[in-house]
Amino acid sequence: MQKIGPAQTLAQMLEDGEIDALLTARTPPNFSPGGNGPICRLFPDFKKVEQDYYRKTGIFPIMHTVVLRKDVLDKYPWAAESMFKAFHQSKDILDKRIDDAVSLRSMLPWLLADVEETRNVMGYDFWPYGLEANRPTLEAATLYSYEQGLTPRKFEIEELFMPSTLHEFEI
Repeated sequence: MQKIGPAQTLAQMLEDGEIDALLTARTPPNFSPGGNGPICRLFPDFKKVEQDYYRKTGIFPIMHTVVLRKDVLDKYPWAAESMFKAFHQSKDILDKRIDDAVSLRSMLPWLLADVEETRNVMGYDFWPYGLEANRPTLEAATLYSYEQGLTPRKFEIEELFMPSTLHEFEI
């Protein structure tokens, strides 16, 4: 593994053939949605590929995690559970509003159809919180991290969570 130079960008390295692929949260500026430009998707029908993979494995990449520093938890031992509850309540509000056709939160033409399709594939709670709901994804992530030398051992899933967040909450 090597660091890229200060004047280099991953997008330009991809276009120049210095790297073969790029997995990123941000679309490279030289990306061509129609596949006609220098950078295109590895899987043009990525949605179908991702849905098939999810159906087969139950794994969909976790988008975000919340991490608290140990010194904060030492000082405020209730912080992890309180944050978990707060995020869960916020997500519950979105879950109730996402398919409210009377007052859509986004102006996407097929938003309701996409929500319905997503729920048909992944269930009602397609961004689940907590350990059990994410076990297949977390097991894969800890295994791959170990196999690729990113961690010194394969961590047990329970080690990734504060004990106070491991139970189901009545919200």
